[in-house]
Amino acid sequence: MRTLLLQIMVTLDGYAAGPDGALDWIEVDDPGLDAYLAELLGGVDAQIFGRTSYELLAGYWPDAQRNPATPGDALLAPLVNELPKLVLSHRPDLELPWQPAHRIGADLPGEVAALKNNPGKPVVVFAGVGTAQEFLRLEAVDELRLLVFPVLLGAGRRLFDEVAPRQLRLVDAVPFPKSGVVLQSYRRNQ
Repeated sequence: MRTLLLQIMVTLDGYAAGPDGALDWIEVDDPGLDAYLAELLGGVDAQIFGRTSYELLAGYWPDAQRNPATPGDALLAPLVNELPKLVLSHRPDLELPWQPAHRIGADLPGEVAALKNNPGKPVVVFAGVGTAQEFLRLEAVDELRLLVFPVLLGAGRRLFDEVAPRQLRLVDAVPFPKSGVVLQSYRRNQ
């Protein structure tokens, strides 16, 4: 059975987006963090995005591969661009110019079950708050990976609002000293 990972960036006070959806607090130059993300991308079969995240990233990563602005872009862009992208949307006419990609969401519980029942490497959800919460509400997430940024926003969209309580177990914690980001990995209690 395939594992579904949720990888998301959050602030120390639990926000995954600023008050207007702003993500400007994520800017970081950390080769260790870039290496972790490259390892993650190299170990999955596909990546899942919400429509908004897909559209935002589609406007960035293809050009970042042609003209990397940072060493991290040069490392990550080929991986992000080549991996299949599953885009959560209820719009059947959604255009997906950043390929390879296809839409999911007509029957998300069934699509997730089918995805997880297929053999292969894990699939990672890289998403905004709403999509992440949807996968958490479905209890589809096998492993939760939080990249906790040393930032206090004080307002915005919290990751765990409207998510049912559950017990998780810590499986790893990795600090990235250059940026102060800490990776916290949790799995569901079985």
